[in-house]
Amino acid sequence: MEANSNTSKKMCPSYLGKIGAQLFGVVSKDGKVRFITPLTVTEDFLERNKDKNSLEQRFRFTGKCVEKGCAQWNAEESKCSLSQKVQNLDTHKETELFFCPIRSQCRWFSQDGKEACFACNEVTRNMEELLVGSQQ
Repeated sequence: MEANSNTSKKMCPSYLGKIGAQLFGVVSKDGKVRFITPLTVTEDFLERNKDKNSLEQRFRFTGKCVEKGCAQWNAEESKCSLSQKVQNLDTHKETELFFCPIRSQCRWFSQDGKEACFACNEVTRNMEELLVGSQQ
């Protein structure tokens, strides 16, 4: 399977949990993300989950990649810099592709191919915030 180089309509696999976003993963007890068929985040969903830990620590969300509108966008290379940071995490990485409902539209897969997928189910947004914070 090859990465899609088309940059239109790419989805960010590290989106915020907000109304209109797509919920596409649930963090299991072992800390790994289990991917699901995407569901649109509603006000009711946010209300029911507001008193617990950060949504992004328990779920994975996707939404349209805003490219230059995002702090993670590397304008010089025209790609998301967060994908490479995630790939460089010292975590157990998968060696085979797993089910992913957004792969065909995923920004990270589009630019880095299956290598971007291998660490993806280990990632929650709070990990990425730590990565971003340590780079500043």
